[in-house]
Amino acid sequence: MRKFLICTVTLGLMASCAVEDMDDNVSIQNSDKEDFELFNNLDLAMDGFDAISEQASTDVQGSSKNFKNSCVSIELLVSNQDNTLPGFSNYDYYSKMILDYTEEQCQFDDWSGKVEYYVAGVFNQKWKDSTIFKNVRGDDGYVFDGYRVAEQNEALSTETTKVFDVVIDGVITEPNGDSYRYTTNRNFAFENRFTSEEVITLEESSSLEGITQTFFMRTESVEGSPLVYKVACFDRFSFLKYPVQGSLDFSSSFGVNFNIDFGDGACDKEVTLTGDNGESTVFDL
Repeated sequence: MRKFLICTVTLGLMASCAVEDMDDNVSIQNSDKEDFELFNNLDLAMDGFDAISEQASTDVQGSSKNFKNSCVSIELLVSNQDNTLPGFSNYDYYSKMILDYTEEQCQFDDWSGKVEYYVAGVFNQKWKDSTIFKNVRGDDGYVFDGYRVAEQNEALSTETTKVFDVVIDGVITEPNGDSYRYTTNRNFAFENRFTSEEVITLEESSSLEGITQTFFMRTESVEGSPLVYKVACFDRFSFLKYPVQGSLDFSSSFGVNFNIDFGDGACDKEVTLTGDNGESTVFDL
């Protein structure tokens, strides 16, 4: 049970879970174990679909001309006036990549299905991208139908800090056929991006609602206490596993509610979990 607690509240930002330093004084019933495990597994699966969108962004930016084969189509600088793209009315041009891996000869290493990726404003610092997932199946058997949209928040961005608003909405289906509505709204602020001094600040609100069964789970950043990640604190490839500051509230339709506090910004993995009964447990991630 203690393992599921740690995994769930991190919303898929952790690749591993620690169990050795937890006490049993947070009142969570054994019958809720499967619910926590479910939330964690689905959230980690969504991280995999999000990575597909990021890879498409890299491929589009690395392309210098239009390209087509039976599985992939890339078009750069498409006129939005000639081929209007919903939601991109503020842009004259956009680029698109269609990855159609529905046929046997087009199977990718770790996923199949169809992804439509659109991006605009790459060079004028008004970034927006949109990814549409159509029956995309990951190698772990999960399927996602939905979309992900990321847009630079011009009002909050500065020369040194870039802010992006991200929305994910869709239906994710487990290998056993059970399906759920997954939604999240995230606000990312990047300072000193892609340097050894990079700091990422995250505010988010995520929910998981059962479709084939009835239940609801929600996690939300505490107002005025966003999650903070520092590259300087941990290895470049693992710093997103360990927030060093910020607080999240977890609530559910089955009566499990708690808060988890990630600290004051010091480079450690210590967090404090506080249940509805006011009892707290301190442990390392």
